[in-house]
Amino acid sequence: MKVAFLGACFLALVAATGCGSASPRSAAADDSAPTTTTKSPQTPLLHLDSDDSSSMVLLAEQGTKSAPPRDVYAVFARKQTDEEAKLAPRLLADYPCAAGSENIADQARILLRGVDDAQDTLVAVPTTEGSISVAVFPRGGATCALPTENGLILAADVEGGSATVYGMVEDGVRSVDVVVNGRAHRAKLGENGFTVALRSADEMDVDKLVFQKADGSKTEFPAT
Repeated sequence: MKVAFLGACFLALVAATGCGSASPRSAAADDSAPTTTTKSPQTPLLHLDSDDSSSMVLLAEQGTKSAPPRDVYAVFARKQTDEEAKLAPRLLADYPCAAGSENIADQARILLRGVDDAQDTLVAVPTTEGSISVAVFPRGGATCALPTENGLILAADVEGGSATVYGMVEDGVRSVDVVVNGRAHRAKLGENGFTVALRSADEMDVDKLVFQKADGSKTEFPAT
């Protein structure tokens, strides 16, 4: 399996081949609800392939959120549940984040259940440096990143010809459409976390994301 991610700690727009590490997970199913068809931009956010490889586009630091994670995501401002407290030691051991920072155990959170056919769970743990480890637990991959505009953290797992696109968005986002090869897929949305399962990852490009806000406004990432 290869894991692709979108981070916000790079000074230039670059492309790279699949990076990160992940544990095995079962193949995902495309249970997302298609919405609209949108013309694809020239450079995709993520490129997914059926040979279990992926490539990513790393966007510039411009627009990176500097506020503490609990001020961007309500999930970190609420009280930790007993289940999350029990999961925390394993999450910290399995998904360490950036070098020079430490994951905060009492901030470990469950964002969304039933991510894929394996019924994995989307989890997140912020660090002392402000980055966030987001993982498909226990069989999927993980990424560690600082949020971009709209509180976005974006990643993807590719395995067995299928893919799961996942990440986080800030408070106030009421829906997320992930546009893949020009077709919009409505994401499952939990507590600041979202996922889209794709049956096929054969030459798939994640073109952009469309966010519907609580105030009725709609924005796209990257902006057109």
